[in-house]
Amino acid sequence: MNGLKINIPFILVIIIFAFMANYFLDLSFLKDSFYEIMYLMLPIILIPDVLGLSTDELKENTSGIFYLAVVAVIVSIAIAVVFTYKINFFKNLEFFHLLLLFTPLMATDVVSVSAIFSKFKIPHKLKLYAEGESLFNDITAMVIFFFIAIPLSQGDDLTAAFLATLTLKIIVFSIAIGVTAGLIGYYLFNISQEYFCKFIVVYLMASVCFLISDELRLSGILSVVIAVIFFKYLFNKGGHYKNKNAVALLLSLTTQEGNLNFRAYIKESQYIGFFANAVIFISIATVIELESLWRYKAEILYVFILTTVIRYLVLSLFIIYKKYPLRWLNILTLGGMKGGLALIMIVSLNDKFVYKEMLVTIVLGVVILSIFIYTILLIIYLFFEKDDLKLDKATEYNIIVKDIKDLLKKEPYTGAYNEIIFEELVEKEISRAQRYNQQFLLVGFQADKSSAKNINNMIRKSDYFGKIDFKYYAVLLPNTSLDDIMQYTKRVQKIIGKNRISIAQYSIGDTKTILYEKLLSGFKHKNKIGIEV
Repeated sequence: MNGLKINIPFILVIIIFAFMANYFLDLSFLKDSFYEIMYLMLPIILIPDVLGLSTDELKENTSGIFYLAVVAVIVSIAIAVVFTYKINFFKNLEFFHLLLLFTPLMATDVVSVSAIFSKFKIPHKLKLYAEGESLFNDITAMVIFFFIAIPLSQGDDLTAAFLATLTLKIIVFSIAIGVTAGLIGYYLFNISQEYFCKFIVVYLMASVCFLISDELRLSGILSVVIAVIFFKYLFNKGGHYKNKNAVALLLSLTTQEGNLNFRAYIKESQYIGFFANAVIFISIATVIELESLWRYKAEILYVFILTTVIRYLVLSLFIIYKKYPLRWLNILTLGGMKGGLALIMIVSLNDKFVYKEMLVTIVLGVVILSIFIYTILLIIYLFFEKDDLKLDKATEYNIIVKDIKDLLKKEPYTGAYNEIIFEELVEKEISRAQRYNQQFLLVGFQADKSSAKNINNMIRKSDYFGKIDFKYYAVLLPNTSLDDIMQYTKRVQKIIGKNRISIAQYSIGDTKTILYEKLLSGFKHKNKIGIEV
């Protein structure tokens, strides 16, 4: 086995250093504005995750995500509240008090999950479940907290009909605000001339619709998700990608194109998302009071263990029904880190609420435990399960292998690397290109095995030939720019005949996902050779 090399997620480092900084320096201004910081940063954190969602994949996995994000949340809250109430663990808390306590803790932190999963090769569907759950279970938890738990704590009478009507109203109006914001954002984006102005439009779109929805007691998160998805849909449909054929390519080398590549904003949003997440966790560190945490240590530990066990049991039903491996259950359970949203909900309680300090301290303690314990255990578990997870990933690509070593074998006749190994080669080339500021290209095409073999025979020793899915082959060309590629594509075109060719150029900041998206977009061009930069 190779030496253990683990990249510790930055959220752990940030909390530790922020806590130390708060101990030696005066960061009370962050503590005093904790609630406001949470609300300002949350929409920014959501943007990169929603931009990375595929609506087609969401449609294909609607039932699974609905169970994880809605059914599992409701069932988990019910079990936690009823069980704790029955055993009378909290002597002074009533039923609705327990509802206020456990509801925020069923909302998981999408940024933490994404940050950890990005460091490991895991099946795409497992990643989709974890991130989709983290995005949409926030909505379920907020509806229950603000429109059921808080009204009950205030003595309001809630009927089933009232709750059904209220839930429908929240969903419909939140979606309406999101669609409106997405439409306005799309047109403002198009009329903006400066790059910075376009950049600000995206964030204003998300932040404003979040604040409006929250002010109207609707679901701000649902509004942001809908706004960004609709914005992305309009943009894609409008055809503002930087498409080029061979003639346009030559023109673009001497003229500046007015339409900036929308993918640049996806990359920028990731950087700003990390910044916003850092601000949130620094703020969390400033509100940590060790004396209060120690005073409620038994309650914090109880709630942490109970919510973990319940999450494991509720998710096990899903895993068994779907017939997924047991390791998926363990990963999804440990992927249930809590984050800023749980704290936003609990600190929003009225200051006159007699148990507010207690509930805030317990929730904060559980958030901290989940961030540290879940994260550390998940990283270790993913490391030791990495080979089996690669085999799971191979199953997704319909690659039949008995052992992890079989993945290294090339396709017998064509000599092409399989999808998994080719992905690793692409990611290594991305790291190398970022380190040395170099360019490289991916040339994709559809071909029969005989044609694919001929193309493989003509590539350079430094090039890599592999598959990107069941339909397309691709050649990875290191140290190659668009200026050098036209002669090469003509030779490929002679071999594959009428089939289309797609060329994706690496740009600084591109991830493997963005690069593959470029390649697949190139196949949709009207011209036989589609170029995406």
